[in-house]
Amino acid sequence: MEKRYTHRGTPAMVFMLIMHLLFVASWVIFQINGLFYACLFSTAFLLFSLLCVYNITITIDKTYLSFKLGIGLIKKRYKIANIRSCKPFSGISKKMGIGCKMTFGGDMLKYYIVTGFKAIELRFHDNDNLIVRIGTPLPEEISQQIQLYIDPAPPHLVFD
Repeated sequence: MEKRYTHRGTPAMVFMLIMHLLFVASWVIFQINGLFYACLFSTAFLLFSLLCVYNITITIDKTYLSFKLGIGLIKKRYKIANIRSCKPFSGISKKMGIGCKMTFGGDMLKYYIVTGFKAIELRFHDNDNLIVRIGTPLPEEISQQIQLYIDPAPPHLVFD
């Protein structure tokens, strides 16, 4: 059975729209000719950014955990059999922002975030140094769903 979770990045969308409106308002007020082209460029960049990160859809089935950001230009798929652990994570800092990020240190961290400061944290069998954090407002529910596929209940023991 496939389970799908979709979450909108409303705060990020509102912030980007407000910043764009301020930029357009400054162009209208000051009427500087060079700002017109900057305004057109920022409009195109804003629309592209919004299409890329306006929501996240996480899909879980028996075989794969997959997710896509926005219209699907950024998407990933992981085999459930390769996931060693999945747990809720609530330490995403404000400086991480939205979108996808990679950090390097002792471990390679990959972040995929559209809203909030909570995520699920995935660790893998084949790569001990890779940690993937996928932002979601429901990390407990999603990690429980994934754990059901990682650790299936043992068969009932039947004694004669």
